[in-house]
Amino acid sequence: MEKQWVVLNDGKESDLRKVLLRNRKVKNEQSFLQPYLHELPKIGKQLPQIDKAVDRIQKAIKNKELIYIYGDFDVDGITGTAILWETLDMLGAKVMPYIPHRETEGYGLHSEALEKLSSEGAKVVISVDCGITAVEQAKIAKKLGIDLIITDHHEPLNQLPKAFALLHTTSLAGSGVAFRFAEALLESVNKPEDEQFFKNLELATIGTVADMVPLVGENRIIVKNGLPLLSKSNRIGLKSLYEQASLNKTIGTGQIGFVIAPRLNAMGRMGHALDSLRLLLTRKKSRARDLAFRLGKINTDRQEATKKSIDHAKNLVEKEYNGAKMLVIDHESYPQGVIGLVAGRLVEKYYRPTVVISVNKDLSKGSARSISNFHITQALSQSKKYLENYGGHPMAAGFSIKSENIEKFREKMIQHAEKSLSKKDLIPTLKIDAKIDLDKINEETMGIINQFEPFGIGNPEPTFLTENLEVVDSRTVGVDGKHLKMTLRKPNGSAYDAICFSYEKEKPEKGDMIDVVHNISENTWQGQKSIQMKVKDFRKSHA
Repeated sequence: MEKQWVVLNDGKESDLRKVLLRNRKVKNEQSFLQPYLHELPKIGKQLPQIDKAVDRIQKAIKNKELIYIYGDFDVDGITGTAILWETLDMLGAKVMPYIPHRETEGYGLHSEALEKLSSEGAKVVISVDCGITAVEQAKIAKKLGIDLIITDHHEPLNQLPKAFALLHTTSLAGSGVAFRFAEALLESVNKPEDEQFFKNLELATIGTVADMVPLVGENRIIVKNGLPLLSKSNRIGLKSLYEQASLNKTIGTGQIGFVIAPRLNAMGRMGHALDSLRLLLTRKKSRARDLAFRLGKINTDRQEATKKSIDHAKNLVEKEYNGAKMLVIDHESYPQGVIGLVAGRLVEKYYRPTVVISVNKDLSKGSARSISNFHITQALSQSKKYLENYGGHPMAAGFSIKSENIEKFREKMIQHAEKSLSKKDLIPTLKIDAKIDLDKINEETMGIINQFEPFGIGNPEPTFLTENLEVVDSRTVGVDGKHLKMTLRKPNGSAYDAICFSYEKEKPEKGDMIDVVHNISENTWQGQKSIQMKVKDFRKSHA
């Protein structure tokens, strides 16, 4: 797929640090490059009903009332649930976790689950990473005599639920909201810097990175300060997961996004997410090892199921979607737990808003992923008469739909996309921080780049354009030759290694001259460090 290259730097500024700060619209360099925990906003300002929630929890602890933490089954929800369960347990609360089953219950607060928790004696239920759209469920909780405290970060609908307390902000991940709630609970008993605070920070870091929220502002503060803790964590479950996944180096956003989070997510996708929660909370080494092994195996199964579904979905796209501006794919063979992953991969390949539906006899589940300039949750609202429920973010959403309504839903969504998206919207833009000469790819530049970590949405890894490079060598590597390894140089100059993961273009030949868009990274092989180019795109030079 051809991409539009846009260089953000006009060439007037030569100081790379200043270029990167300007491109990210950073106003306070000091706070961005060295974000401290004390710079988090006052909890009461961010979560106005926090005092009411804390007072209710203190009352529950004093009266030995049963509290349930009702968390979502993804990593954000699991880590947030673990944060609140550990904190409340440490404070002496009578507390239990509840994670709904993805396939049999689905996302969000459910009336049947609330009735079950009430029958078990629950007087307080705290939702984690869900609940902001649970208008009817909040009414039911009140009828059942349950004080419902909602903690969430998703976008609300037109009407807010009338819960006992509503702790909601879109500026944090779900685990981030739970982290701030736990912080307020610790402060209420004069333990603001207790060891538990930093254990919570570890988990909030994992949840924040896994949920792919913008790594700016409060999220950046949490992740920047939490990553060093993860690298030396004493949490038995995490240490077992590191060992099982052969993670023996510093934990960064890449290790969370590509290794840790997929394993924690796998149970919610292919089984029950309670095992992932148990791994985070266990205090027994043998139990941690067993759970880490189980998560690793389930993750392998998840990878196989995802690949099979992606291949099937790609075939459907090639056969049935001739230039359509949106993809709505459905099939009974798609496991519910992988449809979000499938949708994401289709967006990567075709750059179209994509919906993937796991079809069941009566009620089917869908997951949606989007592109720039297309708010996917608002798009779902245009077809809400066909949906049983829905919710999400501008770029990702989920829903339930009666199977008999899928065809009408598909027509409506595609019609909306045809009206809303231009041809230009369907050309992915590759934003480039600056042009850079090959001789500037060195330790000094690497040092500047490292100051901007952690990278993520809102703070992407710096991207550069280097032009007129001679291909000294190029060869395919990896399983099935999916990756491209190159050696590049300026004519008669020093050579640099370059790697292009999952490339789809025609392989350049020795002697070709190409322009390369890339990141600069450190590569460690057999104990030796070197700087390499991670290629995002390339094309033949015109000069």
